[in-house]
Amino acid sequence: MTDEDERHSTESATDGGDRRLSIRAFLWAVRFLWLVVRLGAAGVAVAASVVTDAEHRSRARRWLLLEGDRWRLVALMVAGVGGGTFLLSLVDAVGVAEGSFVATTFGAAISGLFSFVPIVIAVNQLTVSRLFGSPEQFRQQVQDVDAFRREFEDDHPTESVSPTEPAKFLALAVEVVANQADALERSVETVDGDARGVVDAYVAVVREQVTHVSEHLDGSHQPLIEVLPPMMGDSYSRNVNDARRIRDRFSGELPVDARDRLEDLEESFVALAVLRQYFKALYLTQELSYLSRLIGYTGVGAFVVATLVIMAFANGQPLGGHPILLDGLLSAAFAAIFLPFAVLLSFILRVATIAKRTAAPGPFTPERETPDYATHRSETPPIHGD
Repeated sequence: MTDEDERHSTESATDGGDRRLSIRAFLWAVRFLWLVVRLGAAGVAVAASVVTDAEHRSRARRWLLLEGDRWRLVALMVAGVGGGTFLLSLVDAVGVAEGSFVATTFGAAISGLFSFVPIVIAVNQLTVSRLFGSPEQFRQQVQDVDAFRREFEDDHPTESVSPTEPAKFLALAVEVVANQADALERSVETVDGDARGVVDAYVAVVREQVTHVSEHLDGSHQPLIEVLPPMMGDSYSRNVNDARRIRDRFSGELPVDARDRLEDLEESFVALAVLRQYFKALYLTQELSYLSRLIGYTGVGAFVVATLVIMAFANGQPLGGHPILLDGLLSAAFAAIFLPFAVLLSFILRVATIAKRTAAPGPFTPERETPDYATHRSETPPIHGD
């Protein structure tokens, strides 16, 4: 075989390899497009259902802000950015014909990533600031928490030592409230008229709230994010005020035992409001610490990806003979750069929502602290006066 024959054979093999690579890239693009079309159709159907149905809108908002898996939300955002970029590149809405444009774009992304440094520092300052104090201050904090736990232990008929797990302690607390509501109902069995009706309605509200919280507790060592949402939908300050109004309005009709039971419920609901604020503080400390780590990890990864893309385009356009493959790789790189922003947005949404919905630790409920989708109170007879 001559040198010319060998050269032709080598060129043929190279051309064949290029064609096979192009065919594989084309098939991958077709499969990806089919998947995107199916996901798009499903997304349109879901969006139409959410827009037209108030209950679905409420569930979607609650999933987005509170109950949804944060990593699933991150995956949806990153996939949307990557898939959208790839689709736009296929129809030439965006392109990579100019290597300098790609390098400039990813260089700007690197500059944006450096803005995460002060964010991480600020988040760590928020969490670390709670860890400083003298030994006597820490001792006082421990004693205060222990005294708070004993408030529920003293009222529980069987548990002399309360559990340390947040979910199990909350289960014990709502059990105490349920027992107090039952005792209140028994104390007015001989009472007639409006007083009996108002007390029964109040007991029904308390039981509904207890049931709602209990449904979210499974007896295991649940994370705080599973414990907080069921507590956010109940206005404990309103429960306290309702109990006070009942005692004031029907002071002459209610027996002493019923008034004592109402006072016990007042104290328990104040304790539940304190417990909610304490759990919120613990959750925010843990979540912000976790978020700062995630921003650091994903930010470094995005920086490396952006740097590699710039280096790849330093000498021109790589993979010039395979535009579909190049579009796919650049779309994936762009999605990787967007990842830290998606992580920040998804976690901050939940942190900000919890901070806003439980802003009032005392007897006041700011506007929109308890939204419609987080309300679990039945209509009760007026108890403000005649």
